[in-house]
Amino acid sequence: MKYGVHRMTWGHYFDPADLKTFFRQVKETGADTVEFRPPDEALMGDRQKTAEIRKLAEDQGLQLLFCFGYPSGLDMRLGDRFASYYAEEHLKRAIEAASLLGGTEIGGVLYSNWPNDYYKDVITPQVKYDRTMNAVESLRRVMPTAEDYNIVINLEILNRFENYIINTVEEGLAFRELVGSDHCQLLLDIFHLSIEEDDLCAAIRRAKGHIGQFHVSEPNRGIPFHNTRVNWHDIGETLKEIGYDNTITMECVFTFDDMATYNFRMWRNLVEDTSMENRIACMKQGIAFLKEQFGTP
Repeated sequence: MKYGVHRMTWGHYFDPADLKTFFRQVKETGADTVEFRPPDEALMGDRQKTAEIRKLAEDQGLQLLFCFGYPSGLDMRLGDRFASYYAEEHLKRAIEAASLLGGTEIGGVLYSNWPNDYYKDVITPQVKYDRTMNAVESLRRVMPTAEDYNIVINLEILNRFENYIINTVEEGLAFRELVGSDHCQLLLDIFHLSIEEDDLCAAIRRAKGHIGQFHVSEPNRGIPFHNTRVNWHDIGETLKEIGYDNTITMECVFTFDDMATYNFRMWRNLVEDTSMENRIACMKQGIAFLKEQFGTP
């Protein structure tokens, strides 16, 4: 397994115009990989700038993983052909960008917009079914592009407060089966699973063979460490048991950074020192802890 960090831990310190510094800081944490959104230059098709970004990561010995979200108004779920078409095209551009950047996968809430606004939307069982099938149909149209570029699409399983299409491993497995492509896999996240699943390890076992990416954090989004709520050792043993050998990514959000963390609903700091230096130190400690708990398959 490789160990990585998610750019969300940078909060307001993340500067998309200075990826050289960003990649250097990632390397300081001891990470092998880093997950972030494909840069705008890559999404817009700037081949020269895309090659420069790829080289910056390669110079640090980092593997790039990608997450993705849709602009407001683009959504595969709603049955609006205009919104669905442009969401599909947007994801296709992201797939191409990920490939040109040297990536092999892209993950996230790729089946809908995020987060869901329940104040404007009443969800019934029929609504959920209809919108799930709309999303399936859209992703079916995208998968040939993913297959052509050999990019794995990792569908993130979310908790009920953020979305309603895929909340459990069982729903995720059923969804990917309907999509019908071996380039469609699941993204399991301990934060979401700890809300929705009765047994974390049992849920991981059910997903055997279909986990493309694995996110970790404490239930409050903090850096993984010794606690009484998540048995990290057992999770590591379960991952080894099912033969998971992809990346473990820390997606942690532990500071209140205004708009940088608004969608994660982080209204307080989990650490006193919110400097970039201490963030790096915390991530370094977290990666060391995970390696100690998970070991090598």
